[in-house]
Amino acid sequence: MKIENTLSFIIILLFTSNIYAYNSDNTCEKLIKDGKSLEAIEAANKLKNDYDKAFCMGKAYYRENNFTQALQSFKNSEKHADLPADQMFSILYGGIVERNLGKISTSTKTLTRGLETAKLGNSKYLEMEHRFLFQLGESTLAEKKYEDSVDYFSKSIVTSFNDGDRADGYKGLSRAYYAKKKLDKSIEYALKASNMFLKTGALNEYADLRVKLSTYHLEDGFPDKSLRILKNLEKFAVNNGSKYFEAKALLVQSLVFKSKGDSFKSSEVFKKGKAIANSIGAKDLLSDKN
Repeated sequence: MKIENTLSFIIILLFTSNIYAYNSDNTCEKLIKDGKSLEAIEAANKLKNDYDKAFCMGKAYYRENNFTQALQSFKNSEKHADLPADQMFSILYGGIVERNLGKISTSTKTLTRGLETAKLGNSKYLEMEHRFLFQLGESTLAEKKYEDSVDYFSKSIVTSFNDGDRADGYKGLSRAYYAKKKLDKSIEYALKASNMFLKTGALNEYADLRVKLSTYHLEDGFPDKSLRILKNLEKFAVNNGSKYFEAKALLVQSLVFKSKGDSFKSSEVFKKGKAIANSIGAKDLLSDKN
């Protein structure tokens, strides 16, 4: 799993109610927000509260991709948690980092323990239940336990607090069904997720999923559906000023035209997409084998 997908759980807004004791306004947190992770680690060492020190240090190490130290810090923070919510955040982040370290089965066990802890508070910790359910979906997907992954993502949607969470859940379901080789269900939930991302204004996520949806249709033997999605995305990108997704839509179109045996059109849109990608320095698009 890419780090970008898990970072959203590291930088989420922390509880401001009295069920959460962590001081999210400490010096370490401010440095993390400013992108100064190494300085944040030094600042964390100077914090008086043991939980705040270990927890923020874990986040800073995570930002530095030092997952081993991050995990140790989150484990230490759990030992110093005064309230259940603090403990659950330590468990949550610990489980995410274990997955980053490739300790998938351990991650699943950690997140399951967190889920059981959240359930003890009945509806009081429903938001935490949602977070654990979603991350269990990710970990069981990584374990190739696809039935479990579908179950966890489905439950995460039920416990979602907003459309953004629901969109993430639908996206997770689409990935899980794709892994199960259930292409029809994967397409269904990719469509739901992309529409939900559009509704919430998460345009990058929307565009990424539209590209993914087009590849699913191509794989399913419907290149014309794939092209229709990509051409609409191209227009959408132009209207919203996104050269990146305009280029991406064109480059993927070239693959679809190629699959249809139209080498002339494939070459034409590829050259156009490549030119746009070059103009904005989108090396990741150019590194793809189009």
